[in-house]
Amino acid sequence: MVYSVLKVCEENKFSSVAFPALGTGQGGVSPSAVADAMVDAVVEFVRKKQPRFVQSVKILIFQTVMLNHFHMSMKKRQGETVEEKSVFDKFKAKIRQVASVLGFGSEESSPVDLVLEREEFEPTVFQLCADDNKALSQAKKRINDLIVAEQAQKTISDPFISQLSQADMEELKALQRKLTVSIRLDKGAEDQDPEIHLEGLTRDVFTAESAVRDIIRKVERAENSKRQALLVSSLVEWQFIDRSGSMVPFDIYTNLKLEEALEKKQKVKIKINDETYTADPGLRKAVTAKRRNVELLRKDLKDDSALPSCWEDMKGDLVKLFALTPGAQEYDDVEQELTKTGLYLNIISIERVQNPALWQNYQILKKQMETKNKHTNNERLLFHGTTDTSIHLINSKSFNRSYAEKHGAMYGNGSYFAVDPSYSAGNYATPDTNGHKRMYQARVLVGDYAQGRKGMITPPPKSGSASDLYDSVTNNTAKPTMFVVFKDIQAYPEYLITFT
Repeated sequence: MVYSVLKVCEENKFSSVAFPALGTGQGGVSPSAVADAMVDAVVEFVRKKQPRFVQSVKILIFQTVMLNHFHMSMKKRQGETVEEKSVFDKFKAKIRQVASVLGFGSEESSPVDLVLEREEFEPTVFQLCADDNKALSQAKKRINDLIVAEQAQKTISDPFISQLSQADMEELKALQRKLTVSIRLDKGAEDQDPEIHLEGLTRDVFTAESAVRDIIRKVERAENSKRQALLVSSLVEWQFIDRSGSMVPFDIYTNLKLEEALEKKQKVKIKINDETYTADPGLRKAVTAKRRNVELLRKDLKDDSALPSCWEDMKGDLVKLFALTPGAQEYDDVEQELTKTGLYLNIISIERVQNPALWQNYQILKKQMETKNKHTNNERLLFHGTTDTSIHLINSKSFNRSYAEKHGAMYGNGSYFAVDPSYSAGNYATPDTNGHKRMYQARVLVGDYAQGRKGMITPPPKSGSASDLYDSVTNNTAKPTMFVVFKDIQAYPEYLITFT
């Protein structure tokens, strides 16, 4: 019966199913035989059907004495394999029981790249006594209702879950033990973000969710810092002169700290050979508390000829905006792109966004795409409406999907760009307190594109090779009106238009 029910669930795309401990009441079958039969049926189902939809099998225990029988039955099969994966990697019963009350079980999916050992918690046991069966049943129901009311489940979906380190895993394990909350990691399908599933008492799940999100945000900050450090290291290399007179480059993070301190005209604490120095990038020197000096050098790596000829002197700034003059050729060119589809705007300003790090990385990707696709028709001028609170992030880091508008994310979890500026200006340029709206004219490397769909986190493969992907996705491959890209450096925010 168990096998047949599981088949029906898979055919109907159900994700979970619960069974009572069959045949142990009036059927008179021994608990160990029932346990073996039910677990065997689950094993056989996984082995033969390799289910895609059924992911949770729960066994409900009504009698305390049966708990050990089911536990032993599962332990006997824990070493068995099903298509190179343990049955209990796919189905591991977690039986919690309350004597004479309903017991609970849940499936645990083991993702390929994310490993978090499940904590085993001792069950709480209630021994109930009453004058009659009616009172006993009422007490059992009351306890069961309280248990169900206090239980909660929460799923957190985030692309940065895949970047969790072993130290982060240890932090999650400690959280499990501290809060008595089940924490399960799920890698997710190829076109979905990984997930963390929480289960336990409502108050504990709420606390765990806050702690888990803090861990994920810490990982996101580290990834963003690494990305920024790599961008800056491609443009500038800070070095110090060691005692032998040799030039020694700093690591990418110290390199970033020095460059940011130079931009802000500030001093900064750095480490050289495990000793703390106070560096003054403007004076090109660093000094210890004992007044030992080290000379610093700043090596400019960028190819100035690769920057647009119209760009102005940035005077050492990493990012700078320059207002265009109405009537100038550059201003008129942008205005023409805005109005060629019949759009009328009351333009307050058009500003050129100068960010050499983003520009050069965009140009590198453009050349790589031309080589890969064997054509040069990869770039388009597109539009992106935004809010006044997002422009600083976009100017400095481009259209990162974690803060870019997702337009409902109907065609993928990336950054969205419209062919027609009317769409961005009308739907996604949100007015500030003064009624001013903002929209970017951006250079976007759409390259070879495919049809997008909800849930995508990367473009689909071009062929059978998983490494050969399309460059972007669109809402309509025959007549695109919208494009979605998934890489930060795949678009450059060239002009910021403020209008009403």
